[in-house]
Amino acid sequence: METQRFQLSDFLINDEIFHIARVQIHSRQDLSLHKHGYAEVFWVESGRGVHLINGERKRLKPGDLIMIRPDDEHTFTSSREVVILMNLAFGTETLEFLRDRYFNNSNLFFWTSEKLPYRVKLDMNIIHRISQRAKESMMFRNEQLHLDSLLLFIIRMIQSNDKISIDLKMPEWLVKAMHGYNTAKHFDAGVAGFVALCGKNTNHVNRVVKKHLDKTLSNLVQELRLSFASRQLIITNTPIKTISTECGYSSLGHFYQVFKSTYHQTPSQFRRMNQTVC
Repeated sequence: METQRFQLSDFLINDEIFHIARVQIHSRQDLSLHKHGYAEVFWVESGRGVHLINGERKRLKPGDLIMIRPDDEHTFTSSREVVILMNLAFGTETLEFLRDRYFNNSNLFFWTSEKLPYRVKLDMNIIHRISQRAKESMMFRNEQLHLDSLLLFIIRMIQSNDKISIDLKMPEWLVKAMHGYNTAKHFDAGVAGFVALCGKNTNHVNRVVKKHLDKTLSNLVQELRLSFASRQLIITNTPIKTISTECGYSSLGHFYQVFKSTYHQTPSQFRRMNQTVC
C-alpha cells in the first residue's frame, strides 16, 4: 500500500501559514503511516506510547521533542493511557530560510542527515514553556514573524545550556548526549553515565569533546550538571539540597563551592536574582 502524504493545505484555514494543535492519541485509533509535504515538530506533554518512524519503533514519553522532516515516514500508537502531544506544522520554505540564516551547513535539528529525525528529551518545565509559547502563537497563524519566533524559541530552549556552547559541526551523537544528560540517574553515574549516552568508548569521547569544545570530558560533565542545576533554580522552587542531590553531589557544601566558582554567586543568591521580576 502506498504511503499517504499529507499536505499543509489540508490543515490551514484562509490565510494561515502554519498549524498548531494539541492532539490526543488513543490506543484504539488507527493512524496510518504517512509522510508530509511540510515540516513538523511535536512534543509529548503526557502519556506514553510508541513512535513508528522510518521503519523503527521508538518509545514516547513526556518531555520528548521530535523534529519531523518532509520525507520521514511515521505514525503513532499509544498504550492504555492517552498520549497528549502538541504539534506545529509549517512549510519547507521556512526551513530553507532558517537554514540559510542561522544553520548553514548544520547537521542538527531539521537538517540532520541521520536515518531518524532529530530527537531530544527536555525537562517538563521547558516543555510547559514551549507549550505556553505555542498557545500564544495560535492567535497569529497568518504571520510569518510569529512562526519564525516560535521555532527559534524552541531551538533556544533546546540549546539552553547556559555556558555550554553547541558547535553546529560537532557529531550528532555528542549533541544528543549533551541534551540527554539531564537525569539524576545519569548524574549519579558521572562521566560513565555521559559516555554511555554517547555509545562510544571513553577515549574517543574525550578526544571529540576536546576538539569541539576545548575542554576535558570531566569538565563538560560538571558544566552539564551545573547547567541543569541553574535551570532548576530559575524555573522551579525545588529545595537547593534536593537539586544538589539530583545533580549527583553527595555534599551540599561541595555543590555550593563548585556552583559559586562557575556562576560567582551561591545557588540561593542566583535563584533570588533570576526569580526577581524586573
